[in-house]
Amino acid sequence: MRKITVRYATSSTFKRQEVAEILITVDIDGPRGRPLRAGDAFDFEFLSVATDEPLERDLETMVRHKVRSAYRRIMAPCIVEHAGLVLERFNTVSYPGGLTQPMWDAVGAEGFVESMRWAGNRAIARAVVGYCDGLCLRTFVGETRGTMVSKPRGSRSFYWDTVFCPDGGGNLTYAEISDQDGGLDRKVALSQSTKAMMACLRHLLAQSSVMFPDMY
Repeated sequence: MRKITVRYATSSTFKRQEVAEILITVDIDGPRGRPLRAGDAFDFEFLSVATDEPLERDLETMVRHKVRSAYRRIMAPCIVEHAGLVLERFNTVSYPGGLTQPMWDAVGAEGFVESMRWAGNRAIARAVVGYCDGLCLRTFVGETRGTMVSKPRGSRSFYWDTVFCPDGGGNLTYAEISDQDGGLDRKVALSQSTKAMMACLRHLLAQSSVMFPDMY
């Protein structure tokens, strides 16, 4: 079958590593319901382009701005992704959500956790993938619930991976899971970003199957 090329506007080495893992480990429903390994259906082209990221709590609002700006620079269909932590108590207002990264950059891992302690340790890791082809703009959301720990744990310092323990992860942070042999595969299986990305890929595969039925 003809592979679909996905242009991903990101300069993050961590995101590129995780997409590579998705392509070799995660299955997707192909045409006529036949399961396919994601890498058999998709090729990724990573593009380091500057994107606009307005300060917004709501991650979908932020990603809509971000993917529009990426499309204007690339002038071709593309995707972006952004993720943040949302305190379970403040899920309805998405706090801190899109403010997670600037808060983390300002006060560091321990300062971030300390500043959130008053609201409890339950949190939702939320990722949004945005797709824009110049005519259509779609967003795809993935979520993983878990807890925040009081001190950073693990060496893979992909932002808040060192302080977030996903439910089902054996009380390990994402970073600790990734540090284990074969751990990136396990992290990807639990990750909110994988859930959002796979929703996007299912949409793109369905769209291509309709537009080019003879190729599938």
